[in-house]
Amino acid sequence: MDLGSGDAGHVRDPLPDRRAEFGQGIEVAQQMVLARVSLSLHDRDPKRIDATALYKEIHNRYLPYSFVDGTYRDLAFTHLANPGYASAYYTYMWSLVIAKDLLTGFDKSNLSAAGAARRYRDTVFAPGSSKPAATLVRDFLGRPFNANAWEDWLNRETPAGTN
Repeated sequence: MDLGSGDAGHVRDPLPDRRAEFGQGIEVAQQMVLARVSLSLHDRDPKRIDATALYKEIHNRYLPYSFVDGTYRDLAFTHLANPGYASAYYTYMWSLVIAKDLLTGFDKSNLSAAGAARRYRDTVFAPGSSKPAATLVRDFLGRPFNANAWEDWLNRETPAGTN
């Protein structure tokens, strides 16, 4: 990366991967803020909620930078007005945790390899909603799901864009 030296490639950015990891961490933390806000708006008396103050409190608890007074991020969080999401926003992060764990059942160099793909089709898609989701995941992985693969993904040493 040219940092203004006039010679592209002469001055290199020494920390591109570390910034990507930080950005990934911030993205996850922001999702945690939204999940906590959505749950918190549903675990107290709605007549006593100051949504902006609540958002500010949660933001400052989870993120490494301060909430900017005079902003109203809570008003842009449109999922809260959708009864299908409302208090269930946290499921986005759970879905990512489970998806990362499901990937451990595949060959990462060939995700469409017949064996794992067929087993996934037969144990997850074929039964569909005839079984609880946790059972489908357990049937595919041969064990209950856990957050280990998500934690590995979150803490890996590669740039965030490489998922």
